[in-house]
Amino acid sequence: MPLPERAIDGVIDELSGDHVAGWMMDPADPASRLAYEVVCTQSGRILGSGVADQYRHHLNYNRIGDAAHGFHTRLSAPPAAPGAITVRAAGARSGLPVADNPRASFEPLLHVAMDIVDNCNLRCPFCLYDYAGTHNTHFMTEQTLARALRLLPYVRDGQFWFSCLHEPTLHPRLTSFIDTVPREYRKKVFYTTNLAKRMPDSYYTWLAESGMYNINISIESRDPAIYERMRKGARHRIFQDNWDRLLDAFTRAAAPPRLRYIAMVYKSNAEELPGLATYLMEERGAWRVEFRYTFDMPHIPTEFRATEFLDAADWVRLRERLPSYPADRLLLLPPPAPRPGVDAPASPDDMAPCMPDYYTFRLSWDGTLRVSGISPRSRYGQTIEREMLVGNINEIADARLFIAGLSSNACR
Repeated sequence: MPLPERAIDGVIDELSGDHVAGWMMDPADPASRLAYEVVCTQSGRILGSGVADQYRHHLNYNRIGDAAHGFHTRLSAPPAAPGAITVRAAGARSGLPVADNPRASFEPLLHVAMDIVDNCNLRCPFCLYDYAGTHNTHFMTEQTLARALRLLPYVRDGQFWFSCLHEPTLHPRLTSFIDTVPREYRKKVFYTTNLAKRMPDSYYTWLAESGMYNINISIESRDPAIYERMRKGARHRIFQDNWDRLLDAFTRAAAPPRLRYIAMVYKSNAEELPGLATYLMEERGAWRVEFRYTFDMPHIPTEFRATEFLDAADWVRLRERLPSYPADRLLLLPPPAPRPGVDAPASPDDMAPCMPDYYTFRLSWDGTLRVSGISPRSRYGQTIEREMLVGNINEIADARLFIAGLSSNACR
């Protein structure tokens, strides 16, 4: 009688003609990394193999091991049908289940973080960008945008950013730039705005009907004094008027973008945040609310850092006071805690660029492109990115060939 197989947790959540991806873990030994093989169920042919040791954000959110149990394999031959392959632990007889709605597209870009300008209308004291030397605003051209939009098929829904560091409404052609995106790809697009610039009603009507995946709105407080101190250069009454008009337009639209509210957490607003979360969820149409820590950049004023940054106990108290919404709707993002082995000095092997097919693109107004990959040292809540190359999107002749060529530089 054959011995019973050990139980393996996991699932296949991506499956295309090019690749298969998912995660697997031995619940009896979560520190181990499982070898796996991808098998054609009809012929028994091995189409790929590897070790399930890649970092995944969603595993961290769901507290599955140390979040480094993912796998991703390019197939040596396309499957005849989604059910024609299985992924199993090496030597096992049974395979992983397939998710109800597996991702069926090959989308190796985790995100494209683009900025169509290089300036902001505010000067918030906590901004991770140092605007001390910024005196003019530069605008992305139509040509550069057209080159950038070739990346759309290779990025996931909601992960093509029209703004990352700067305020996109400063660009005089923002709306026409979004209109350039083919309708079938609008669900991949979003941008972040501070709602501090006066905009006409037509802008909010357009925004509500744009077809974008979501809009991020920055808000630290409903208290005018706190809001204006944190959002330096903004006026609360203008923000409130813009916000009201946006919600009115969204209420009238058939399928408006989702609303994600983002607030940075400080001692000044920490007491307000639990109530703010409920208000945003129940009265201001929130799809998601995120309360985030601040990257401790050297240019942040020392006094601000000393008086406003929370300590570890403050973060614990805040978490205990937050209302009970699902974890994917209300996110508290404290500074990552040091973890064994994660914060140790990097060895030469650790400096290998990335895991295959998990890339982030950073694209500036002038087309400057920085490509990074996710390091295999990423663990828990800490994603480690390694820069692979710097170039210009205008110099890339074929986006698909460029992306395919990245894998040859992604070593372990």
